[in-house]
Amino acid sequence: MIDDIQQKSGHSTRRICAVLGLPRSSYYTSHIETARQREDAILGDEIERIFRLHKRRYSYRRIVRKLSELGLACSDERVRRLMKERGLVAIQPKTYVPRTSNGRADSPSTNLVVEEGLPTQPNQVLAGDITHI
Repeated sequence: MIDDIQQKSGHSTRRICAVLGLPRSSYYTSHIETARQREDAILGDEIERIFRLHKRRYSYRRIVRKLSELGLACSDERVRRLMKERGLVAIQPKTYVPRTSNGRADSPSTNLVVEEGLPTQPNQVLAGDITHI
């Protein structure tokens, strides 16, 4: 905000802070990037690289394991937070639901062996079941 005012008006940082009633130290402190923020930026880039490499299928648990394999140890919560900040959401696999071709169960087929009469000799009728294929 102060930077925008400074660019538009051309006033000094001291004058703008005085008008706003802010100490100058607050302005300068907010511009300093902490070591934690630098680590988060590096870690976030690595998380994003792993996430994209595995086609958006790795959630935070698998990414934590991959990071530890690479020698970058960090907590689950930190990875979750960084993924959330960057909008990285893993694709969840859908559960398998068996369906027939038209989407509903048909009536069972009739028993043709019983209709035509029982066989009198071996190898006269051959039958099979494919319900589990």
